[in-house]
Order: sequence, then structure tokens, then C-alpha cells
Amino acid sequence: MSQTKEIKIPKKKEQILNTAEDLFQRFGIKRITIEEICQTANVSKMTFYKYFKNKNELVKYLWNYWYDDGYAKFDEIKAMDIPFTEKIRLMLKLKEESVSKISYDFAKDYFNSAPEMQEFYEALYQEGIKRFIDFIKEGQEKGEVRPEMRPDFFIAVIGKLKELIDDEQLVNSYPAYIDFIMEINNFIYYGILPRPQSGDE
Repeated sequence: MSQTKEIKIPKKKEQILNTAEDLFQRFGIKRITIEEICQTANVSKMTFYKYFKNKNELVKYLWNYWYDDGYAKFDEIKAMDIPFTEKIRLMLKLKEESVSKISYDFAKDYFNSAPEMQEFYEALYQEGIKRFIDFIKEGQEKGEVRPEMRPDFFIAVIGKLKELIDDEQLVNSYPAYIDFIMEINNFIYYGILPRPQSGDE
């Protein structure tokens, strides 16, 4: 997690965030304790509690940062004066870069989070879906996305695909977790493009 010019993060807080980000992404959220974060970051628990009430608050801080960073990059791609298919390619590349950092344990913890975190995750998910659906509708208006595709159907499909994360046999059939996620994303993104006209196939 890097600082931006606009936001100056205290050094100790940044150490906690960078350490937690690395540990969570490699080993999952549930398994990592505050003690492990503090020890690895070389900060005291008193310092930790100066910035975060508990581990969940730290997790929320990181997720908000990841989403804000992702939205900024997403909006940058949307604004580019390039073909829709090229925007899709760049979005998939962005997705691949972010997913390459996380483990299967991290993903399972996200999708099977404790009740107190589910509402938080759901709010982030719904915001992300809203932004993407707006992007799809813009593509439909420009003829870049299949006009007959219903956004509510698209949302339902994404919801069903999320359930695949619990299929360990399917996930383990891929060389790496990132390959599994990119399979899903390729299916989602390229399944929205217009059908070739007769003679163009």
C-alpha cells in the first residue's frame, strides 16, 4: 500500500497497513492476528490501537483503500478514447494485477466472512456492481455491448459465479488461483460483446 501525494500517512501506521496487506493477501484474514501484524511490522500493540480499534477496522480501512484505488483506475480506463474491446482488455489486465497478489485463503475469508463484516463487504460489492452496470449501459447505448442483454440477468450471473469460490475441487483444477479468477473474468467480460454479424464469423 503506497502513499499518495494528497494523503500523508504516519510512518508507523503505514508500516501496519503494508504489513497487514501482505499478510492478509498471503495467508487470509482470519488466520492473522493483531500480535502477528505488530511483530512483523515492528510496532507495539499500543501503536496499533492508536490507529485502529480492532482488526476488523484495519480490514475495512484496507478494503476502502483498495476499492478507491480500483475505482480511480477503472474511471481512468473508462475515460480513454479507445475501442470498447481495448477498455475490456485493460480492465482485465488491471484485475489480473490485483488478483495476482491474493491467495485462495484470502478469497475464502472474504466470501465466508463473519456476520459483522458481511454488511460492509456487501456495501462495497453493490457500489462496484453499480459502477460496472453503468459502464455496461453506456456500452449498450453506443452499440459496443449486446443491446438485448438485461443488466439484472448480468448481476444474477455474477452472483452465481461468486459461489464457485466454494468449489475447492474446481479451484484446485487450475495451476494457480489467479488462473481460476481470470477464467471467470474472461467469461464475464467477453460474454457481453456483440454477436458477430453473418459473414463476419
